[in-house]
Amino acid sequence: MTGRSRTAPGTEEHRAPDALGFEQAEPALLVAFPEPVVLAVPVSGQVVGREWLEKQGVADSRVSTSHFKITRAAGSSFLEDVGSRNGTWVDGERLRPHDRATLSDGAVIRVGRKVVVYRAELRGAREPAQAIGRLVGPFGLRGFADSLTSVLRRPPRCVLIEGETGTGKELVANAMGALLRPGKPYVAANVAGLASGVFESQLFGHVAGAFSGAGKGSRGIFVSNDGGAVFLDEIGELPLDLQPKLLRLLENGEVLAVGADRPIRVDVLVIAATNRDLDQMVETGGFRRDLLARFAATLEIPPLRERAEDLFAIARAHAATRGESYEPERVEVEAVERLMLHPWRANVRELAATLDRVASIDPPPSLKLAAVTQVLGATPSQRDGVLTRERVESALAASGGNQSRAARQLGVSRGQLLRFLKA
Repeated sequence: MTGRSRTAPGTEEHRAPDALGFEQAEPALLVAFPEPVVLAVPVSGQVVGREWLEKQGVADSRVSTSHFKITRAAGSSFLEDVGSRNGTWVDGERLRPHDRATLSDGAVIRVGRKVVVYRAELRGAREPAQAIGRLVGPFGLRGFADSLTSVLRRPPRCVLIEGETGTGKELVANAMGALLRPGKPYVAANVAGLASGVFESQLFGHVAGAFSGAGKGSRGIFVSNDGGAVFLDEIGELPLDLQPKLLRLLENGEVLAVGADRPIRVDVLVIAATNRDLDQMVETGGFRRDLLARFAATLEIPPLRERAEDLFAIARAHAATRGESYEPERVEVEAVERLMLHPWRANVRELAATLDRVASIDPPPSLKLAAVTQVLGATPSQRDGVLTRERVESALAASGGNQSRAARQLGVSRGQLLRFLKA
């Protein structure tokens, strides 16, 4: 042994797992009308008005010099009208001077000629986002856009898009097809709309003489679009006896035509969509667990009622498809507020149909409350929309305990329902 002393190695301190670097969420006020803008929430207790808005690039002569204040206490936020000239509305109800209203996430606020949505947490950039193909969402699609970016970074062979009726699943599928298979064939097939008698042959093809009336045979949708993308809407309607054939395609890239002895290999991006709860269908035997597991990438489009801040932008995009436009100076702020407070159970599809009906009464570039009310009716009273323990328990019982379906029945977001249940 040398004269040099030896030191026993010390125990190295264990380092916690690295975070993924998600941006910190902060509360924000999202201006939905007349133009999409992100505003920082003022300092707690600070009285704000016209000058405060102007400093953030939002001018409004109908906002008072001292209009409202937002205070935070005990983990909650409250909005108070401090005696403004033109008033402050929260979720369609006007505040009396110096009355306080609790600001829940998603609260719709009207001040002057602005309609603003309060968000308790906002991540990401402080400017409106671009549309995803033809799916418009300057604020409410941020989480969805992040998920879509992750999928596009490592393109899969099959994607499942979930969302309620009318949320825009086909628009997303179309955009994905264009991004992942540019210049290649793209076809959309509504599974529920295919004729039952020739269902299998329409999807997978058939050989000549495979059945009565088979004719010269057919290549089917998948083989005909080899190299491209196939969108299967309402995948939950796919019959159980055909689900193994789709599973074979997703697992091995093989299609077996009706009457054929050997499969054909194809390279097809399969994009499926559903408004049904496939997990529940698996439990009840209506959908194969192994087929559901093959969809490694799953995207969920949030319903319109959970992103009211996007509504006017969607309305303008819809008008543009008709070669028309809404001019904000000719749009009544109360009309936009009324639209934002509607539950939209059929989502963007229902909004588009409603705007078409409104336009037949009051065509763009104007949008008046009288026309909107004629189509939708008066704003539901606050009493009708109050969540009570009895209403919530009844909705949960009717939906078999499914919180998403119960929230839809109650006309609230799933987040609002969860907050009520935790209260």
